[in-house]
Amino acid sequence: MHFTSPLSLLTFAVSALALTITSPSTTNQKVDLSEPFTIRWTTVPSDPQNFTITLVNMLGHNVNQDLVKNIDSSEEEYTIEGVDDIPIANNYQINFRSTDRENMGILAQSPMFNVTKVAEEERDNTTATTATQSAPSQTETNAAGGKGVVVGSGVVALMMGFVAVAL
Repeated sequence: MHFTSPLSLLTFAVSALALTITSPSTTNQKVDLSEPFTIRWTTVPSDPQNFTITLVNMLGHNVNQDLVKNIDSSEEEYTIEGVDDIPIANNYQINFRSTDRENMGILAQSPMFNVTKVAEEERDNTTATTATQSAPSQTETNAAGGKGVVVGSGVVALMMGFVAVAL
């Protein structure tokens, strides 16, 4: 005969009556945050109407980043469009935090998952291109004491173009 403790029954009853994260769903799940990733959850009528979704990694990386504030719990999913300012690492979690002033605690936590890739930061390519094209020549002293000229790649490309036209 199998006996169940009152504590385990209470734990099951509480978990069945609370906000629950269903995705990410398994421990050590591999998550690519360079692409859109959907967080999903289930609710019951007694759950709060709004909460904040926070990405955390407190095991050596000190990440605590709100992904969305005051999301409507009845939506039951939210898609992250890409995260670019976190390290690739293991042991991330999604926390659902209460927005209610009387209860500022964590409402639900996902299992720990592994971030395998993050989005690339958007860069202003016009600045890099302009800097390369207008880089001035610099004089440099070599190890033997002689002087040489260091030129930017834009100048070298221009000189190669003149040589090609001359031939």
